[in-house]
Amino acid sequence: MTTVKTVPSPKLRVAGWMPRSLLWWSVVALTVYLALDVARSLIAHFGYTAPVSTWQPDPAQYRDVEWPPTAMVPPGASNGQRVYLENCAICHGPDGRGNGAAAPSMSPRPRDLTTAGYKYKSTPQGAAPTTADLRKVVADGLTASAMPFFRDMLTAAEIDDVVGYVEALRSVPARRAAPLLVPRRPPVTSANVAHGEGLYRAQGCATCHGAELGGGAVLTDAYGQPVTSRDLTAPWSFRGGARPQDVFLRLTTGLGASPMPSFADLPAADRWDLVAFLESRARAVPGEPGGVLGGPGQSQDALSRGRYLVRAGMCGLCHTEVSAKGIYRDEHYLAGGTRVGAHPQGVFVSRNLTSDPDTGLGRWSEQQIVRAIRDGRTDDGRLLNVFSMPWVFLHNISQTDATAIARYLKTLPAVHNQIPPPLHFGAIETFFSKLWASDLFLGRPPAITYATGSFANLKGPDLARLQGTLIAAQWMVLALWVALLSWLVPLQRWAPLGRRSWTGVLGCSFGLVIYSTPILGVLPAELLSQQALGAVPRPDLSALPAERAALVERGRYLFTNASCVFCHQPNGGGGLKLSGLPGTLFTANISSDPDAGIGRWSDAEIGRAIRSGVSRNGRPLYWQGMPWDHFSNLDEEDVMALTAYLRLLPPVPEKVEAYRPPAAGDCAIYTAWTSPNNASEGCR
Repeated sequence: MTTVKTVPSPKLRVAGWMPRSLLWWSVVALTVYLALDVARSLIAHFGYTAPVSTWQPDPAQYRDVEWPPTAMVPPGASNGQRVYLENCAICHGPDGRGNGAAAPSMSPRPRDLTTAGYKYKSTPQGAAPTTADLRKVVADGLTASAMPFFRDMLTAAEIDDVVGYVEALRSVPARRAAPLLVPRRPPVTSANVAHGEGLYRAQGCATCHGAELGGGAVLTDAYGQPVTSRDLTAPWSFRGGARPQDVFLRLTTGLGASPMPSFADLPAADRWDLVAFLESRARAVPGEPGGVLGGPGQSQDALSRGRYLVRAGMCGLCHTEVSAKGIYRDEHYLAGGTRVGAHPQGVFVSRNLTSDPDTGLGRWSEQQIVRAIRDGRTDDGRLLNVFSMPWVFLHNISQTDATAIARYLKTLPAVHNQIPPPLHFGAIETFFSKLWASDLFLGRPPAITYATGSFANLKGPDLARLQGTLIAAQWMVLALWVALLSWLVPLQRWAPLGRRSWTGVLGCSFGLVIYSTPILGVLPAELLSQQALGAVPRPDLSALPAERAALVERGRYLFTNASCVFCHQPNGGGGLKLSGLPGTLFTANISSDPDAGIGRWSDAEIGRAIRSGVSRNGRPLYWQGMPWDHFSNLDEEDVMALTAYLRLLPPVPEKVEAYRPPAAGDCAIYTAWTSPNNASEGCR
């Protein structure tokens, strides 16, 4: 018998089926792939590290403040100066010129205390307010405005001291005059009301406040700043008071430095008739019997409604460049340029929302903007990452509101501000980081960073395009490896692997899914929004009167869509940590719990925190931790609605960590954690 000698195949096998040459080429392919992947990650980590520019305002326009404000008090300061710097300088500025760090977002702007242009006083037009006028404003605040009341936080002596300090700030001479006496009001008849209506038309009141008294016209004050005319059917929003004598006094003195003139030349009887007419047109208070929601958030004029929703919302928080000390650059309002780091999702630069046709929304249609707001889709159909634009929290904004916002954005002055594309981390880093994320479904990053300065108009190489080239090279490596695999390993060699081959396919698919989370391009927006907002409580309103139920529903709508949920969590429990320039903050527990939450707060105290940034214990709230400077533009009806809803949030008993002043180890870049229970010191 002849023995046949077997010649080994040149394709030597490893593990019975893999050629040694394939193993070698696989190692080479893996090495090249990983090198390309590391390069992608390095670009993301170090690509957008320094801003192109950092704006610093002229101190005459806006002045920096230190945080906490107690750090601004110099040794040997008088009691009045101390109280002023700790409580007033944030808005009015350290020198009292209305140029505080929080001023850019507020409308109207804080008062310039160095002039005599005070609005709410008892003296004739052009005269300085009395000491009693100032004391009243400090103690009682101004209704429905950012000017808070201090009667529960300052002693009578402290109020007197700070009023004396404010009076000493006045550098513009103003005549002094005795308070005006409000004459006795005559009986009101239908004839008085009719005469008052005639005066309203004849005196041109409708020019600003409208034929139906609803206000809402955007006017300009003596400083060139925009102001909105008052809704005269909503006396609960009258800042100087809604009593008949208060309204009579406003008609007599006018509102200093504003478009509202004095009508002191009219006989007193005529002014009383005007008061009677305004009283006859007053609406019932929302939430009370017969009351309906009728504020600017309900306006039938889409442009007015959109302006209100944007100015009172949080758009400016990300889409407006800030200085090194956190002052918003108002001439670049909503022009984008803020760097947002959301590892492992990517590094993003906030978009330009102005009407610039080349770098902003100038060429977008209203419907395209609406789609971006509610569904996270850009004009070309690409998906916006939810952690660069939190559209899952905005998905439930009504079509009417979203359209109004889009219409207003189309009217913003054009700012040419070229925003660079986002950068993304390598596939391996992204996969393992997301695998250990606390929220695998949305791929929630553990923390999000917000850098100061402008990252628009970057010079140098196009890093996003370079990353795209690296990704293409990685796909090419994979394609070559697969081609080599199919050439060196005939198809019949795969058959014996059976289930193992499918396991490999499923494993690769799982990896791709993790890498792509949130899988927003596949899943419907409604499902993603439900995942983010499904836990927002919906109180049982069946036992409430219809008017009260409508107010609470409006409050829930605002709580959800004004992004309260984003920081305070769906249950209102708060506890998210923020670290940076102001020290270490923790978002408040705003549930109805009496000890850990706001269950013992009065409605006025809740409104003061929302709109003036003053906590119940008197501590000022950092305006970029709690964006009260934006919320100062909320209409009183919406503050009432939010308060009504917060009252019905189920109690969350977990207490939130106390504020910690700046210390070594705080984050160099303002950082917000996305999950609670991180009480560690500094940037950890």
